[in-house]
Amino acid sequence: MTERLRRFATPILGLGAGLLIFGVFWTLIHGELQLVGEIAGGLGIVAIAGYVALEPARVWSALTGRMARQGGNATVITLAVIGILILANFISARHSARLDVTAERQFSLSKQSLQVLAGLTEPVTITAFMTPNYYAQEQVRDLLKEYTLHCDKLSVEYIDPEQKLALARQYGISQDGTLIFQSGDRRQESLGYDEQAFTSALVKVTRTETKMVYFLTGHGERDPEGSDAAGYRQAAEALKHDNYDVKTLNLTASNAVPDDAATVIIAAPTAAPTAPEVTALNAYVDRGGSLLLLGDPSSDVALGDILSRWGLSLRQDIAVDPASSFFGDVATPLVSHYPYHTITKDLTGMTSIFPLARSIAQAAEMPAGVSVSPLVRTSSQSWGETDLENRQVQKDADKDTAGPLDLAVAATLELPAPADGGEAANARLVVLGDADLVSNDVLQSVQGGLGNADLFLNAVSWLAEEESLISIRAAEPTLRTVLLTPTQVRLVMYTSILFLPGLVVAAGVWVWWRRR
Repeated sequence: MTERLRRFATPILGLGAGLLIFGVFWTLIHGELQLVGEIAGGLGIVAIAGYVALEPARVWSALTGRMARQGGNATVITLAVIGILILANFISARHSARLDVTAERQFSLSKQSLQVLAGLTEPVTITAFMTPNYYAQEQVRDLLKEYTLHCDKLSVEYIDPEQKLALARQYGISQDGTLIFQSGDRRQESLGYDEQAFTSALVKVTRTETKMVYFLTGHGERDPEGSDAAGYRQAAEALKHDNYDVKTLNLTASNAVPDDAATVIIAAPTAAPTAPEVTALNAYVDRGGSLLLLGDPSSDVALGDILSRWGLSLRQDIAVDPASSFFGDVATPLVSHYPYHTITKDLTGMTSIFPLARSIAQAAEMPAGVSVSPLVRTSSQSWGETDLENRQVQKDADKDTAGPLDLAVAATLELPAPADGGEAANARLVVLGDADLVSNDVLQSVQGGLGNADLFLNAVSWLAEEESLISIRAAEPTLRTVLLTPTQVRLVMYTSILFLPGLVVAAGVWVWWRRR
């Protein structure tokens, strides 16, 4: 009887190992010992014990023979490799080299942050008041470590406000997770825990001057405080993050642009400015001022009285681009290639959308002293649709302007030297053919507006002569969520850390068994 059973010894061993593995796997996945797992594991143990009983000599020989000694050598080699890996990790922890392979480079500082750090001339101390229970503590520590790796003028100190209550009161700390940025006698408090908040605090604490950006009001312009879809609240908040002070300006009441204005933004007025207001704006330009104008096809206001001295005008059309449009909407040109300019030099690879944009025309003979540079252009297959009543767009060669069309331009105007012999100044102008470019609706719905926000902010920084801020801001991370049941979580975990490595070990044992 025993001799007959010995012929099935090897299959019994394989069946027992399989049943035992299945029983362990079943128990781990379900998180508790169940009847199926108990039966499978028990039968597996019985089968393996049966093999030992049928082939005691073979088992003893396998455990004490030449192959066992070779297996011992393999074990020693394996332990040596593990030791080498441990040593390599120990060395790399002290001499690390990192590579960010995330799609959005979320573990790397943005170009703007790097530029701000490179421009630091004075030491900056960052004091982080965080308790051990602060939910974003790890994120704050990792991000501040990234900042200090790129700049030796930063020093960071972590303080538990509950352990050092007197110090927390001295700094006026009332909320867990508060960071204090200090440089000289300047201080900036931040409650954020992302790159945008940290870089904004650095800009504010290291700059002695806060430049003023005025939004013209009184003519139905976009409201920098408006939270509706067409409002500019998010754009205004982005300007404040770059250390600009944002205010509104009503020339009917003030009669002149304030001397502290770094730039004046005129965002799609629905009524034309009066003659005295235009005179005040031109007087501001004559002082070396800067203007940012945003047009909109829904408005008949062309701002010709302001643009004429620059040799520019807004056409009464809508830019249509079948070759490059946003999700097939030909009236929303999509731009990913930009003519070179200080404003656009860092936008390579960024995509901007222009929903319902007017094209910009240049005069045949430009005024003396004016230099114009295109910032955004449509493809050669585009045109400016002038039939705004017909929903079916069609190019009319005798009416519509053929592409490529300029949707954004920057211009400079050389001003006469002052009578007192001082240095001559230049006025600056940026014209955008689309006011929806940075509306709340666009910035909220299209992953931060793609490159729209950077184009707008870079334009303001160029107008305000803050070239150090012209770059790509930190991107908002995209939330990618995978929802798993507890059973699926255990399946993924145990498959990756236990059963796949175990399968490799089992294959090695099988090969060894076959060759013994």
